[in-house]
Amino acid sequence: MDKINCKYLNEGRCDLASDHVGFDVSAEENTCKACVASEKHGEVNPYVTSQIFWTKKQLGLLPSKPVTIDTKSAPIERQIGNGPGTELHKLIPTIFQRKGCGCKNFAKRMNIWGPAECEAKMEVIIDHIVEKSKQSRLLGWVPVLATRIVAERLIKRAIAKARKKNADTSIAEKFNWFVAVTTAPRSNCTLEKSLQSMEIAGFDPVVFAEPGSTKASGYRTIAHSDKKGIWHNWLYSCQYALDNSDAEVIMTVQDDALFHPDSKTFAESILWPSEYTGFVSLYTPKHYSLQPHFKTKRRDTGVNRIRTKSLWGACALIWPREVLARVLEHKVVKNWIGAPTKTKNSSIMQKRKEDPSLVANSDTAIGKIMNSMGRYMFFVDPSPVQHIAEMSTIAHGDNTGRRNCMRCALWDGSLSQQVPLKEDFEPVSELIF
Repeated sequence: MDKINCKYLNEGRCDLASDHVGFDVSAEENTCKACVASEKHGEVNPYVTSQIFWTKKQLGLLPSKPVTIDTKSAPIERQIGNGPGTELHKLIPTIFQRKGCGCKNFAKRMNIWGPAECEAKMEVIIDHIVEKSKQSRLLGWVPVLATRIVAERLIKRAIAKARKKNADTSIAEKFNWFVAVTTAPRSNCTLEKSLQSMEIAGFDPVVFAEPGSTKASGYRTIAHSDKKGIWHNWLYSCQYALDNSDAEVIMTVQDDALFHPDSKTFAESILWPSEYTGFVSLYTPKHYSLQPHFKTKRRDTGVNRIRTKSLWGACALIWPREVLARVLEHKVVKNWIGAPTKTKNSSIMQKRKEDPSLVANSDTAIGKIMNSMGRYMFFVDPSPVQHIAEMSTIAHGDNTGRRNCMRCALWDGSLSQQVPLKEDFEPVSELIF
């Protein structure tokens, strides 16, 4: 036990568990080791509750009579088993939890069918979800006209999750992704809606949360104990993705990005537009839909290369792994303390040096690095991602004007029908903006 590095371990006792229940809880070596290695070390996690259980048993504190379990409030797996129906229930509980709708029975039937038969009965399942969504809006924020396409995405997502749990690797992923979502406290938080839209699209987001952020129930979250700030939270999320995954495609996302259901499928069809690609942005702010030096003349739709000295709108950037690794080693990263103020206030810059959590302007830094590396920045137009926050975390205003897309992709149509593709991304050296 002496070799276990845990501040809660005290003379064979787990102080965390003891404080939780109000009496001394014995610490078992193997359970302690597993607890220290888990992501939830320091919380009342399953390993801590296990220690509590065995101590209660030794002390004769467990009830002598069997406890009756209310199956209606039990986890859904215990009610209807495992499979695509259960996974679909987790994705859209607002529909499946309505009393008397028979949806749990339908989900149970999907579990009996299994992934392959659910794929064969796709239209039947979609019809069921669309019909039930008339009684209870699908997720509450999905446009009515897009209900069918979102239902299809959710069903495919549920089938994929069921296959993954059963270790069915017969259908390989086209790309290995890591999706890092940075979040910070804000009023009218849009994090949950953003995460739901990513899951509908087929992504598995990991949240990197500043202290005091809205909790993302059901999503893997790295919660910082100390404030990192916009820039350093983004850097941390990037480094974490590189250190803790073998993903060849890494997407960095802000917590106010709403994704079109086709986003992942479409993105995989365009990776990569050029051998010089720095990133592909699924969000295109209004001014990048306009031709340079024109106030109203629009660019052609498509996957456009944007040339700019001052990048704007880094809401959803898709990176080749090797490029992002080089970004984190760049000299701008090591020296960045944010863009100078309009008044060139040196005291503000000094405060940023003293407190790195004040450093922001990630967009500007990323643009500088891309230009320095000779890498291209591509933006998809119409924009698959919308900027939905009504309040910035750093008082930069709302999502109106240039802070949203001019041409936002329509949810009731596929992206492949809305975004024309071309293959003439020739190297260009000059900067236009």
